[in-house]
Amino acid sequence: MNSTLPELSPPRSAFARLSPVSARCVLWSALGAVVLFVAITVSPRAKGFADKPSRGPGDVALYRAEVDRIQAGESYYSAAFQELHARGYPTRSVFNWRTPLPIWLIGSLPRPEFGKLLLGLIALATLGAAFELLAREGGTLAALPGTLAIAGAMFPCLLGDLYVMPVLWAGVMMLLSISLLSLGRMRLGVVTGVGALFLRELAGPYCLVALLLALGRRRFREAAWWTAGLAVYGAFFLWHISQVHAWQTPYDRAHQDSWIQFGGAAFVISLVQMNGWLLCLPQFVAAIALALALLGFAGWSTPAGERAGMTAGAYVLLFGFVGQDFNQYWGSLIAPLLGLGIGWSIPALRDLIRAARAQSRGSVSTPRVDDAASAAAGA
Repeated sequence: MNSTLPELSPPRSAFARLSPVSARCVLWSALGAVVLFVAITVSPRAKGFADKPSRGPGDVALYRAEVDRIQAGESYYSAAFQELHARGYPTRSVFNWRTPLPIWLIGSLPRPEFGKLLLGLIALATLGAAFELLAREGGTLAALPGTLAIAGAMFPCLLGDLYVMPVLWAGVMMLLSISLLSLGRMRLGVVTGVGALFLRELAGPYCLVALLLALGRRRFREAAWWTAGLAVYGAFFLWHISQVHAWQTPYDRAHQDSWIQFGGAAFVISLVQMNGWLLCLPQFVAAIALALALLGFAGWSTPAGERAGMTAGAYVLLFGFVGQDFNQYWGSLIAPLLGLGIGWSIPALRDLIRAARAQSRGSVSTPRVDDAASAAAGA
């Protein structure tokens, strides 16, 4: 990939075309969003516990135990059944049973740590592709802060046993798919996007957004690839359901609370916090990061920006309604993607400030008319 930075003509955001009044309205609205989000983080409505002391064994320990069982020769569904029941997890819903990837893959490798190496290499490739995308479309001003933000989202790939988390793999693959599609690598982009779905069903909204965009732009070949990939996944998930049903019992426990929790901005902010940098800082910094990312996506008006922005918007809307407090780790799915918006927030802010400070056309042209009239009277 060619990662040279375009500096001759700095790319402009959609905000560069705004009138001074409109630019000021957007700036005040963005400031209002920052104040609101920050206020939520210091209010009783604040959510999230990822930056708090450990609450004991959780999903990471569960998945690592399943990997160890598979390494010892046990099948994936047998390992999942034993560990889910031993640890008291609800098992009545099929969605409480993860699909085999990447747990089965990691357990099938000669050493589980090879899975960490594989994920690290994919994350590195994703970071490079995202850097090139930001450099092409936003120049240095977007590429450097955006890549730094994405790097923070990639840190968990190399920390401890976190590499066994399916959502972490899906988040990396989803950003890789968006970057490849935007760089013109259609087939690889679709394959990695569908791959994210195989790794975690939470990637489904992205695949649907990508399919709808392909249809809307009359890119029927790409739409056919997405349709085929979704069809294969549908067949795979039906097989997964049949496997889960074979291991379920009448005594399986269900979640006491619904997945529909209406967590709103408080829950979304807690998801944004799932970034190596933000976990080291107070949560109000994550609130500011969310506002910046949304502003950046709003100002990124190219087809690549439309794809990334619509995907981010779909997840922000979805997670505003769906997800329980302990699902904060879902943030690993969108944390890499939000780095693109954070990168583009810098050119967006630059153009907003310039547009807001510019004189209106009327105030610029009026002196010219008066001068012309005076000159004609003098003649």
